[in-house]
Amino acid sequence: MKYADIDGCKISKMTLGTVQLGMNYGIANKTGKPSREKAFEILNTAAGGGVNSFDTANAYGDSEDVLGRYFCSPQCKVRRPFFTTKFKLGLPAEADRYTVEREIRSFAEKSLERLKINKIQVYMLHNAIAMSRYGDTVPETLKKLKNEGLVEKAGVSVYNPEEVDKMLENELYEAVQIPMNVFDLKMVRSGALNKLKNAGYIVFVRSVFLQGLFFMEPGQMPESLASTSEYLKQLHKLAQEEGLSIAQLALSFIRDLEGVTCLVLGAETPEQVEENIRLMEGPGLKRSTVERIESLSEKTPVETIMKELHSRWRR
Repeated sequence: MKYADIDGCKISKMTLGTVQLGMNYGIANKTGKPSREKAFEILNTAAGGGVNSFDTANAYGDSEDVLGRYFCSPQCKVRRPFFTTKFKLGLPAEADRYTVEREIRSFAEKSLERLKINKIQVYMLHNAIAMSRYGDTVPETLKKLKNEGLVEKAGVSVYNPEEVDKMLENELYEAVQIPMNVFDLKMVRSGALNKLKNAGYIVFVRSVFLQGLFFMEPGQMPESLASTSEYLKQLHKLAQEEGLSIAQLALSFIRDLEGVTCLVLGAETPEQVEENIRLMEGPGLKRSTVERIESLSEKTPVETIMKELHSRWRR
């Protein structure tokens, strides 16, 4: 496992995404939320493979609780896990400063309790709109939590380049989580990824496999995504011609982009964790392959795909 050096702390280039440990998630998820025993197996496999970075959120069911219990258990193989967790504010825009600050503190305290830690390494806004919806209350509260030693770094989970630009206006934020995959390269084309690199951000990339969509056969596509099957066929064909699995093609492309710190990869089983670790050590892509992927991405209706995936997740 390769590592990134973050202020003297080494974190694995693969971050285990744990939304699947707390709830049913992903269009290709066939097993559902794992039992506590199976969740511990997944975490044990990740830790045994050198993974020490874990992504969660208070909105991911009981994911934080599962992580906290595992890292206090005798079978835990990681001494100092690096946690990224997120909080989502659902308060009305007219909420007063006291209410907003109290809400954020409550979320932080509950995450600390569930994770059984004294400090959150990266604490992220789960809804980027909260950066400005409540004036300066949110960043000021996060600054207080940092000064009190409860949070190491503040960050934001974003969806688009416009949110990246908004985040970059405030020096408080030092980490970001962005969606990116071979179908969705707006962060690259817009220059957002390069801006983050130049600003020295920790950049976590989620949705590398588009919630498992890349692993589906074109004929398995839901009717609402039938128009996407042609693009998926082209991606599968490209991987076959390059002698790579679809997973290796998709992962290597994103892994090797300049400015990417870690890939957030979820898993439903220990075997999937082992496979993801193996993929992280896989080969890079030829320049001609990179260019073919970029060309395919420009033609793919990614916004339509994402709307359908989000609607299916909420059902």
